[in-house]
Amino acid sequence: MLSAYSYSSLDSYRNCPRKFSFRYIERVPTVKTVTADTYLGNAVHRVLQKMYTLGADGILFPKEDMLKLYHGEWAKIDHKLFKVISEFYTIDDYIRIGEEMLIRHHERHAPFDQGTLLGAEMHISFHLLGTPFKFRCYIDRLWRRDDGVVEICDYKTGQNLAQPSDPRFRYQMGLYQLAVQSQYPQYEQIDLAQYFLRKDEIVRTRLEPGDLEQLAEEYRLAVAETIEATRLESFPAKEGPLCNYCDFQEICPAKRHRAMLDGETDVGEPENLSPEGLKRLAEAYIAAHYEAAVSKKKLDGLKADLLDAARQTGLSRLDGETGYVGVKLGRERKFVTKTEDAAKFAELTSEARQMGLDDYFNLDGRAVMKDLFSKGRLPEDQAKRLEPFVVEKETSRVSVKLTIEENEKEK
Repeated sequence: MLSAYSYSSLDSYRNCPRKFSFRYIERVPTVKTVTADTYLGNAVHRVLQKMYTLGADGILFPKEDMLKLYHGEWAKIDHKLFKVISEFYTIDDYIRIGEEMLIRHHERHAPFDQGTLLGAEMHISFHLLGTPFKFRCYIDRLWRRDDGVVEICDYKTGQNLAQPSDPRFRYQMGLYQLAVQSQYPQYEQIDLAQYFLRKDEIVRTRLEPGDLEQLAEEYRLAVAETIEATRLESFPAKEGPLCNYCDFQEICPAKRHRAMLDGETDVGEPENLSPEGLKRLAEAYIAAHYEAAVSKKKLDGLKADLLDAARQTGLSRLDGETGYVGVKLGRERKFVTKTEDAAKFAELTSEARQMGLDDYFNLDGRAVMKDLFSKGRLPEDQAKRLEPFVVEKETSRVSVKLTIEENEKEK
């Protein structure tokens, strides 16, 4: 269990459990990649902190000084060290974009003395209510508006514009509200706002008490999931767009083989485990997988044709040159299953219990483990009683993703 959790750490787990383990569990040392868009966000945040801190004391931060501070942030690091993810952008483009964002914000909000500033770049640590789990949050700006409403602000410098209904918006901003109310329970009316500086838009929402209770439970379950993963040492890699920003690509099990083939890393392994040997193994599996998929599709089509022919002719056996195919058509009565209709199945089990037929309905051990035991929803005494019946085994899944078009594969 981590000493403290945050939105970033649990979001990291959701995006890629393997990266979460590298960073927070194993604490693998690495040379942190400086990406241009991430540094853009950091530079803009530092300027805004200065701007609003001065404004709260009645001091206008001149536009010229603002830009001088901003460009000074970029001068701290050699531009050759920046990693640019976007293909058509240069470092100068990022610097220009940040400058334009700050100028627009300065022109709209100067002299930055609106309402009462309660904190800028605030660090809040708190325990999630009803749990031993400690969280920490960094809030860009907390202020009380003239209408008495307290607003939690988060600045965004990316291209995407979120909506209050977006899960990530609620997940992040809701945690910030839990943090603020844990320290300042007198703040009852709270708005959550994300300032999208590149779009010059502000997205606001307000959460109800029930929303916060549900969110707190989601965070508790998220922490419980990381604890269970740590106990099982199960942190699978999950590939996605964020891989481009990851500092652990050289040791990532999902990326290391490509680096080996490209000659970026070297391993002194037996021939069958060499980069080329692993490549041949992957190619053999991909070919077999593709052939099996084509065969299954063809087989399913022929089966459907056979069943249709048997229905129309009444035949139960169709003879060929090398054998025959038996076809059995019939009708049966059966009870609805949980997969077919969960609500109907729940009614069925309720009726069965009232009739004393409980023994004829099997315990869904997987559901008990997934929904109750592993998520810590059982009382402690019940969990201890079930612990002796828990067994561990390796799970596996092999998937294939073609990197060439299917029509090229068929040629």
